[in-house]
Amino acid sequence: MKVENSYRVRLLDGLAQALESKRYRAITLADIAAAARVSRRTFYEHFQSKDDCLLALADYTSKGMMVAVLDATSPTKTWPALVRDITQAYLSFIESKPHLMRALYIDLAALGESGVEMRRKVAEQFAVFLQKQVEQQRAQDNTLQSLSLLMSMALAAGINELILYELTEKDNGSLMALASTAEELIHRVAAGQL
Repeated sequence: MKVENSYRVRLLDGLAQALESKRYRAITLADIAAAARVSRRTFYEHFQSKDDCLLALADYTSKGMMVAVLDATSPTKTWPALVRDITQAYLSFIESKPHLMRALYIDLAALGESGVEMRRKVAEQFAVFLQKQVEQQRAQDNTLQSLSLLMSMALAAGINELILYELTEKDNGSLMALASTAEELIHRVAAGQL
């Protein structure tokens, strides 16, 4: 089982590596297999198609992103420090993988229902995380309002739209430039000002 999982991770890493030099639609199964140093047969033992591999890569990447964001949390942080650190961890993670993230933000949506469902799942993970952070902080800060899942989803979607704009409209701009806007949005929503 470990070897099987190892090949799967190698293939996911192979797709991520291929995205460094080619747009998603131009990548072939041979590109992924070569980057992963496995055969096409091994690819088909783990994935039905390149799109299936991209969906799995989105899930795998979102787990890595959540680890990075969780590492930025601490129960001893004030709300402003927590928002700043979570925002910076989230944006830094995305900025560190620009080609991969461009594919996950753009090409994933082009996969139809399965791509939309994966984007929703990833956004919901972050939304639930934000919800929990607000609830934990409310014990120390009674100015914070509870966030419903829908409000938290809207917050995550708004931040992700800003990121998508930066990924598609700007030339080599830093996503960290979005930090103050994202932080302000989180603060306003959590304070019930929107």
